[in-house]
Amino acid sequence: MHFMRNPLPQAYGRRNIRNPNGVDPDLAGQEKPGKRLVTIVGVGNEFRGDDSVAILVSRILRDTLPDKVEVVELSGDQSNLLELMKDTDNLIIVDAVCSPAPAGTIFRINASEESFPSNFFTASTHSIDLARSIELARALKQLPSSVLVYGIVGKDFSFTPSLTQQVKESAETVKNKIMNDVERILASSLSSNPA
Repeated sequence: MHFMRNPLPQAYGRRNIRNPNGVDPDLAGQEKPGKRLVTIVGVGNEFRGDDSVAILVSRILRDTLPDKVEVVELSGDQSNLLELMKDTDNLIIVDAVCSPAPAGTIFRINASEESFPSNFFTASTHSIDLARSIELARALKQLPSSVLVYGIVGKDFSFTPSLTQQVKESAETVKNKIMNDVERILASSLSSNPA
């Protein structure tokens, strides 16, 4: 059962990245803290070509954003995404997409305001796709108040650690867009909760 829920060990001790199961060995036995203001989730597989783009974005962001912002990498099973949704007010997800659009094209979907297109994120190497996770959370009334999804169109999803050049360039653009989103969320939080 353990290996079904936790198939691979997670990297601990890296700044702003936590185990997607929500259990940090340093916090074992302690009460779970309150909701996070912002959580960023990079979904992908770093050994499947362009599917690793979200992992790249999350790793760049983890060293750039303030400690208030949690960055999580999800590889494989996305069922952990439902658990993450319960623990945050603002969720930003990055994933590779399969689309007829040119490689590197960026899509931004506000999933908190509109139904998520079920046929959009079909390049999934994950057991539960992103659309189903989001719509299930919506049905269970566990969707955070704000959910933004960035999709980067990939070209090569073969077993390679390399990204295509267009996708690599889009990773930098998405990183900048997410930094702007986070800045806006933090500013809005400060203005609604002055010290």
